[in-house]
Amino acid sequence: MDPLSPKSLLRWTALLFAVSLVVGTLGAGFLHALDAVTQVFKSTPWMLVSLPFIGLLTVWLYQGPLQGSAGGVKTLIAQIRQPSAPLPATMGPAIIGTTLLSHLGGASVGREGTALQMGGAIADQGSRWFDLTESERRSLILCGVSAGFAAVFGTPIAAAIFALEFVRRRSWAIVPCLAAAFLADLAGRKLCFATHADYRLPVPATYDLNGLGSAVALGLACGLIARLYLWLSQHEAARKNDQPYARIFFAGVTFSLMVYFYQLQDFTGLGLRVIDSALVEPSAPKIFLIKLLLTGLCVCAGYRGGEVTPLFFVGATLGSAAAAYLSLPLGVCAALGFVAVFAGAGAVPLACAVMACELFGWSVGGYALVACTISWLVAGRKGVYDEA
Repeated sequence: MDPLSPKSLLRWTALLFAVSLVVGTLGAGFLHALDAVTQVFKSTPWMLVSLPFIGLLTVWLYQGPLQGSAGGVKTLIAQIRQPSAPLPATMGPAIIGTTLLSHLGGASVGREGTALQMGGAIADQGSRWFDLTESERRSLILCGVSAGFAAVFGTPIAAAIFALEFVRRRSWAIVPCLAAAFLADLAGRKLCFATHADYRLPVPATYDLNGLGSAVALGLACGLIARLYLWLSQHEAARKNDQPYARIFFAGVTFSLMVYFYQLQDFTGLGLRVIDSALVEPSAPKIFLIKLLLTGLCVCAGYRGGEVTPLFFVGATLGSAAAAYLSLPLGVCAALGFVAVFAGAGAVPLACAVMACELFGWSVGGYALVACTISWLVAGRKGVYDEA
């Protein structure tokens, strides 16, 4: 990037404020809308029947009017690594709308795909108005990704680290990414009244060799689960998909029947209530496996939204179930599992360790770093974003 002359500094200040304000407010609006559609789904059980048809609509939209935005995170990563044409302006509205549709039908999908695409696409529109170098444009997109992640998850430091870690880059952009993340989080909370879950542990974690051993064991378990999820997603991605309509419709029907006949309503959507419960009381061992399989079914079929929050669910319930066999308190085990599964699946151990500190308190930082690193190593050091 060019030296920060007064003109360049003014331009970047204006860009960061504009991107942070827009992404922060839109992120908060998305969270409010997500809460609303989730409540509609919970209060209207028959909405589960609509999921196969929502899938058909999603495929039609991305093969028709929204075809330019169909690449999703894959397109976003390609533009960060090698910027060319600006990201389509429709990418943000498209992913917001289709994610809300997925949750309206109860699909087991997340919201990080929405955060990344919304933030990156909005930020990249700045390249249409300003003459930016390739390096400047890359940094601007990364700032948008940071802002989107922070606005949706409420963890600005982890958001800035994630923006660089998920595309495997080390650069000065961590500074503007941090600024954009904090400003977007502030805009969402203060201007649009966005709220985020408070997972602070009532008792700080204490360190000893037994606790360290438990963190290692939990990291191994989370890494194996992350590896399983990666295998499932990569196996499905490698299959030729000549019939996208049939595939997503069949997946929607299968998911709906499983939820209805096996009473799996708690496994639909984000599953935040189950995460809350896992932090205070032991989870049954089968819970994390059911959520893992249902999430893989929905994400691989093409329902939009991402997999991060469902993987938080998987990790938290895995840690909660394993706590009976470990020396760490149940809340700490659930907290470590919460971040460690995604650390392995996304190959973002540093961002997840910092996220644990922001969500659960800085006392868990050391254990979180150990568990996330072990999970990343066991999962294979390449994640869903490397395959994107």
